[in-house]
Amino acid sequence: NPSKLRQNRKVYRMLLRRFANHIRTQNWTAVVLDFIIVVVGILIAFQITNWNDGRQDRRDEQRYLAELAVNLEADLAQINAGQEASLQRLAAAEAILNEAAPDLERTLFFAPIERDLPSPGGFQEYPYAYLTSYFFMVSSSSTFDELIQTGNIGVISNRLLVKDLTSYYDRVHRQRGDDDIMLTQAAGMLDWTREKGLGMSDRATLLETINLAKSDQSFLGFVKMASFLAYFQYSRLTDIETDAENLLAAVEAEMDTR
Repeated sequence: NPSKLRQNRKVYRMLLRRFANHIRTQNWTAVVLDFIIVVVGILIAFQITNWNDGRQDRRDEQRYLAELAVNLEADLAQINAGQEASLQRLAAAEAILNEAAPDLERTLFFAPIERDLPSPGGFQEYPYAYLTSYFFMVSSSSTFDELIQTGNIGVISNRLLVKDLTSYYDRVHRQRGDDDIMLTQAAGMLDWTREKGLGMSDRATLLETINLAKSDQSFLGFVKMASFLAYFQYSRLTDIETDAENLLAAVEAEMDTR
């Protein structure tokens, strides 16, 4: 507060003048009393400043926690969209493999998907688009990025929560590398479609794609890869979903204690 600061300066100048005057007159009792008054005043001023800073930090912390919760909710919406896209691609690939490669052994790398696969749906009209469309997660990390870039991460008083936030956003960052792998695999399929004179918007029935997988090893290999990567992406997104849900619960619990 500028007005209070000016007032405090006037008080300190007055005390210093009294202090100097008492020294000149060798009034040592008054000198000691003035010294005590100045020291106590400074200590009280520091305490008030620290108290005000603490209150401001708590207000900032509450604001940041609320914004982090909004970001995590947005991430969960993104994750759910990615899971649906992965399951659609997996269902499309499996519909072909069940007929074109019935003896194919499925991977044991991932935990079973505890939900029914969706109907291939539009895949039966646009198979090449479905098999080459990969989800890229765009995390809502603006609040965490601001905390790191401004050095305000210390405002979050719960250090365990800070550690969990750091681990979560690091994992989300690594997910982008996995998404790049998906794009690399899709590029191979796109090359195949161009060589065959096909486009993303070309239509084909499920039976036509099954017969194509039986007669063309390149196409069959891509369908196998599409199935594996869809399963892989769904599994990774499910792990991130668990982290996001737990972190959101921790952020909300921290907000409730403020």
